[in-house]
Amino acid sequence: MVCIAPLDHRDPSVARQIHAVQRLAYAQEAALLRVKHFPPLDRTPEQIRLSEEFHLGALRDEAVVGALSFEQDENPGQILISSLVVHPEHQRQGIARARVSELLRMREQAAIVVSTGANNGPAIALYRSLGFTEYWFGSIGPGALPLVKLRGARPNPPPNQSDNVGMLEKGSA
Repeated sequence: MVCIAPLDHRDPSVARQIHAVQRLAYAQEAALLRVKHFPPLDRTPEQIRLSEEFHLGALRDEAVVGALSFEQDENPGQILISSLVVHPEHQRQGIARARVSELLRMREQAAIVVSTGANNGPAIALYRSLGFTEYWFGSIGPGALPLVKLRGARPNPPPNQSDNVGMLEKGSA
């Protein structure tokens, strides 16, 4: 059984586990997108450990089999999913969906945004199935990798609440 729980990425052993899953999943994504250099593969365990991101993990027998990293977006009132990975041996089991769903539940009034390769059909299908819509198309890097940005709809505010947009507190992730 898989448990969805916050991860303490500042613990070096946890950072190494997140990194190991990212390496496998991002190598798979790079092959899908047919790119030779994929910047997420350059990330080190130390960069993960020192990051300001929050991490929701998928744990099976206390081992990290998936990780969702998120942070405050540069645009106010939005949370950016900076990484969503699942170990290839554990894909197609609802692990990514469970972590994104948990973030959507936790988000208060913030919109959730994410970018992915425009040719990453499985990721785009997952986000669309969870109510995300495309709002930007462009490219990045020397190879002009096509990208798409998607946004999940903001939830309706509870009655009698102001229009202030909430953000997850650092301690709640």
